[in-house]
Amino acid sequence: MDIVIGDGPRAQALRDALATAPAGAHDLVLLCADDYAAAEAALAGQPTGLDVVNLTSGTSAQARGLARRGRYLDGALMAHPEHVGDPATVIVYSGSEEVFERHRERLAVFGKTVYLGPDPGTAALYDLALLNLAWATLAGFVQTAALLGTAGVRAAEVAPMLTGWLAGTVSEVVTDYAGQLDRRRYPGDGEWLELDAPLMDHLVDTTRELGLDDTLATTVRTLTRRAIDAGHGADSFASLVEVIREPVKP
Repeated sequence: MDIVIGDGPRAQALRDALATAPAGAHDLVLLCADDYAAAEAALAGQPTGLDVVNLTSGTSAQARGLARRGRYLDGALMAHPEHVGDPATVIVYSGSEEVFERHRERLAVFGKTVYLGPDPGTAALYDLALLNLAWATLAGFVQTAALLGTAGVRAAEVAPMLTGWLAGTVSEVVTDYAGQLDRRRYPGDGEWLELDAPLMDHLVDTTRELGLDDTLATTVRTLTRRAIDAGHGADSFASLVEVIREPVKP
């Protein structure tokens, strides 16, 4: 018997997909509630001894707290409800490997399943980290559209150029920076922070002159200035991670 708990669009999409899955030998409770408080309340009404897979969005600490119930697998749906069931949709899981393996075939109807390890908080951290990337990237696009919009350029005109740039140049930079971040060495062979800094000043000045909000531009410039002050002026943009790891104390 499968029990799906949740009333939102994501829960309904999961319920519909699960209905097409092959029957399993063990009972499964699938949670996709509005928040962890609702998930905990709903789970309290279920008998113990059931396998629980939780796709409610939350924090790592919340996931670890709910995992104390046992036989628990936490997950994060990296897509919108309409993408549930698409093989390209990535859903990450962490927690009980036994629960994951027992229900792997049924979970596969939601999309591509990726198991991240036994810590139940890992999936939630992945979810928030990737949302961070999505929001930062999309905020950059919106800011770009606002800047170009002051010259009468429609967002739809520049979108093809940006998506091609992201898929090509930017994806290559991400791959390069990943190696730098893991080695904690940031060679500024092609670009370095002291080279970027004046361009950031131009961006902030232009943004203000055009009467637009400068929060995004000044945030990047502030991080860059802190990194330069910390001795990373000749290092690549990836070196900003060093100041991000040591945030300003309140």
